[in-house]
Amino acid sequence: MTTPESFANERSAAIEFTATPWGYTKLWLVNMLLTLATLGIYGAWAKVRNNQYLYGHTSIEDNRLQYLATPKQILLGRLLALGVFLIFVGVSMVEPIAAGIMYLALIPLSPWLIVQGLKFTYRNTAYRNVRFDFKGDYMGALYHFIVLPLVAAVTLYLALPWVIKKIHQFMFGNCEYGGEKLQLNTSTGQYYKAALVVFLVSIIAFILIASSMAGTLTTMQGSEAPNPLSFLPIILVMYFFSFLVQSVFNAMIRNHIAESLKADELVRFESRITVAGYLGITLLNAVLILFTLGLAFPAAKVIKMRYIASKTTVFLTPRIDHMANQVEGKESAFGEEAAGMFDTDLSIV
Repeated sequence: MTTPESFANERSAAIEFTATPWGYTKLWLVNMLLTLATLGIYGAWAKVRNNQYLYGHTSIEDNRLQYLATPKQILLGRLLALGVFLIFVGVSMVEPIAAGIMYLALIPLSPWLIVQGLKFTYRNTAYRNVRFDFKGDYMGALYHFIVLPLVAAVTLYLALPWVIKKIHQFMFGNCEYGGEKLQLNTSTGQYYKAALVVFLVSIIAFILIASSMAGTLTTMQGSEAPNPLSFLPIILVMYFFSFLVQSVFNAMIRNHIAESLKADELVRFESRITVAGYLGITLLNAVLILFTLGLAFPAAKVIKMRYIASKTTVFLTPRIDHMANQVEGKESAFGEEAAGMFDTDLSIV
């Protein structure tokens, strides 16, 4: 692991995350019930309240992050996105061929939705009253989210680690804070190293699943009616395996991203996440979500965020004290909401 180059006169600061699993769960449950009671209308207010809680409990040097989007922005964006979606559904029921053409048109539209979603998210996030910004454009999104995935498929996904690296560079390398652009100089080798570890873990998991399935089928031989519960161990192994693969890759890559992300003479980061620690948190959350039928999702999110924050250090220079806001933040939420509705949403967290 390489040591990032230090800035002159920099000072270190921990990320303080003070949210509690029960505190966020209570808020999340109330918001969900109100959303159901209002047939989804309150969902815009729920999203703002949830984000404001998480952002407001995240601070660096006693300065909290701010979520600045308004429920009105999100509600209007959702209504517009819903209207477009209903048109798609209506056309699909009346004229399937025309609907197919419309869905094909969604492919070149997806990069625009992604860019708009990222701009909305960044521009409504602020630190020290200075908003973030996103400078990626349509052609960049088209290349990174349409062309490069096709390259990965053509190469039988041998190029996938490189593609993921390029996507990360597009997402974070086009971020600005107070007019200062962040840089992400990640190494392709680190992505392939993480992918190799995931591949080896996948082989072990495949052997376990195959052995469990063979044992189940052997036990079922001769029985008149198969017992669905016999497949429960296989389902559980597959369930936890999905979390295992995700946690191994994310733990290895997140440290590398943090150490490679900086804005010249302004900010840099350090992450000390371990694969074992991240895996433990991930498996704990998987158990909580499984045995609460998903109701522990908000608690699991807080547990994960607290772990990540505790392992992250920010290094700031005196320039951070003099940054001025460069973004007005009047963007529509249509892009972000439409992206989620058409399954093209991409989280940056």
